[in-house]
Amino acid sequence: MKPHRLLTAVLAAIALILGSLSAAGTVTAAQIPDGYYLLKYSGVIYRVSDGAEIRSITYAEWAAAGFPAPRPAPTDYVKYSWTPTISAVTYFDPANSDSWLWEALDYASWQRAGAPAPRVVPYVGGSYFYQWGTSTQILVEEPGGVRHVLSYPEWEASGFRTFDRRHNEGFLKLSWTSTIARMSDLATGQGAPISYDQWREQAFPAPRVVNRVTGDQFYREYSSSTIWYAGPTEYRPITFAEWQAAGSPAPLVINVPATWGVPAQWRGVDLERIQTTRPVVALTFDAGASDAGVASILDTLARNDVDATFFVTGAFARNYPRAVQAMVAGGHPVGNHSDTHPDFTTLTNAQIMAELAAADGAVKAAAGRATVPLFRFPFGARTPADTAVVNDAGYVAFRWTVDSLGWQGTSGGRSVTSVRDRVLAAATPGEIVLMHVGAHPTDGSTLDADALPSIIEGLRARGYEFVSLSSLVP
Repeated sequence: MKPHRLLTAVLAAIALILGSLSAAGTVTAAQIPDGYYLLKYSGVIYRVSDGAEIRSITYAEWAAAGFPAPRPAPTDYVKYSWTPTISAVTYFDPANSDSWLWEALDYASWQRAGAPAPRVVPYVGGSYFYQWGTSTQILVEEPGGVRHVLSYPEWEASGFRTFDRRHNEGFLKLSWTSTIARMSDLATGQGAPISYDQWREQAFPAPRVVNRVTGDQFYREYSSSTIWYAGPTEYRPITFAEWQAAGSPAPLVINVPATWGVPAQWRGVDLERIQTTRPVVALTFDAGASDAGVASILDTLARNDVDATFFVTGAFARNYPRAVQAMVAGGHPVGNHSDTHPDFTTLTNAQIMAELAAADGAVKAAAGRATVPLFRFPFGARTPADTAVVNDAGYVAFRWTVDSLGWQGTSGGRSVTSVRDRVLAAATPGEIVLMHVGAHPTDGSTLDADALPSIIEGLRARGYEFVSLSSLVP
């Protein structure tokens, strides 16, 4: 059968190619006559014997056989329309794609073959089909390394080749900047910016456009109003317009001096609601008992580009340091919730100061971040004298507008629906929502974590935006 007739039979097959074979490989079920066959482009001789074996032979084997004149191997030359790479395909058995030998040719090999004009085909053996986790596009990388975004007709013509779904990788672009990041781990926000040439080498895959990236951070120095962005796309100070385009996220205030004093307007205050007429809500989470809901909460906040505030006990930071690290990595401020969660109304001033210092030290040890100036009283229990001690230590106290009561668990008659409805019913400009990260100690429920997606959805449907409490304190 002539090469062009062979190719016609090949393209009519349902399974075009299952894979490429090495030059030294052995395959079975040959349908061409026994004998010796020369690959013109490489000079390699193949031996077909007993109608069942196909293998390349060495010079010594050819010499031992008496240097028999080889026949031209039934080879065709093909390429994709969008790449210069030419591949040779040799059909030892047209009906058995396992016997087809594919090799991408360099210029010298192509010349050795007589510089044949290649046929344009919809599939070339050895191609890698894949899809990034940030797009529905299907791409192919041909044996020469050139990548291409397939149109639907091209994918259909290839026989709807199966493709590798690279769910946790891809390309992201911030809506407020032109930089594109190649993400190696979408779940944790690991990635790096790429140049135009690097993007072109990847065949210009469509990036997912987002306002925020998991683990990125907007922050400012205590002594400066300049807001910085740190993320996989870039690390730089940003303009006010860029900050607004990003959703005006509350920047984390860093390097607050140890001698920072609470301004007069914040002294004696245990804030129950942010004083504003803007439709904003502060989601806050107390962390003391367990970390059962932390991963779910952080994932929900990241997926919805929502800022929150965490109040952590020192005991929690010592028991679950990775959870505290994840809170900070997610861009959320972490406040002081005492060291052991005692009723402050039963403590002396010295004991209160010791609780504050121990908790702050534990959070610093876990995540390298101080808790000043955010504080929440355990149980919400305090006296004016207790508040004064907390203020003297550099903390502003934050209470809440509504307690979700998710901490009562299903055994306490609560449910995801009741938690959501309670928060939404209390919606008001400046609302501070109290929730918890842990599981109920007996029934194991994590109602606050489970209800968080519907809470965010419900508040947004009512026109509310989200802020962290660190944005309120100078």
